[in-house]
Amino acid sequence: MTDQDGSEEIVVLFDDDGTAVLSEYRFADFESFTAREATLDQFAASVVQAVYAIVSSGLVVRGLVFFVFKVDEDGYVHSGFNLPLKYLAENAGAGPDLGHGPVRLACRGRCPVPWHAINLWEPQGEGDASQAMLVQKSVWRNRLEIRPMGKMNGDVSGLINGDEGIREQEFDARLTETFGEEGKVGVEQFMRQHNDQLLDAKQRFRDDLQQQQQNYLDQIHGLKNDLQELKVALRHEQDRNRRLQELLRGD
Repeated sequence: MTDQDGSEEIVVLFDDDGTAVLSEYRFADFESFTAREATLDQFAASVVQAVYAIVSSGLVVRGLVFFVFKVDEDGYVHSGFNLPLKYLAENAGAGPDLGHGPVRLACRGRCPVPWHAINLWEPQGEGDASQAMLVQKSVWRNRLEIRPMGKMNGDVSGLINGDEGIREQEFDARLTETFGEEGKVGVEQFMRQHNDQLLDAKQRFRDDLQQQQQNYLDQIHGLKNDLQELKVALRHEQDRNRRLQELLRGD
């Protein structure tokens, strides 16, 4: 579904753990499920974690709503589903920066309409591991072949060419430069991700080493305490034996 400003609306559905995107739909197609005109058989008899996304030019996500909905045993969306997803996205506060400035984010803990919060869920993770970034990556892959042509907001001005925005050919060139012909990242982004991963690995190694050292120190301290207790017990036993010997000798 293309909005009046040229942006696209899509919905992605996550797995039970919220760690992977299982399905993607244009919003108009998703509405066929909420209207109970089609079924989601793979999600039958479950509560689905979904994300509504507003996508602007450059395949940049600028609004996210993390919501849930029920699917009955026959694969139909619950008839009571009635969330104003676009309104929630457009009136949400600033969320995470997915590389082009903060997006608008509505979730259970940050809902612009409080009584709808019960039908939202809380995203987890940080950086590339965050569920918000998983949505952005899915949009970049563009399996739905959407072509949003709207202007991007000021939060993503780093990708705007002057005041005109990115023209289609410029966008295609930048997308190829960044992700390659088959979705591979460019060298600069790859090096940045590699360096971030290396720093994370170094920090984890330091933390693990520090924890191991603390464990060893705790063990040594415990052994010292045990040794001290044994020494005390040995002295008591020696004193007892000495007294017994004195009694036997009649001293």
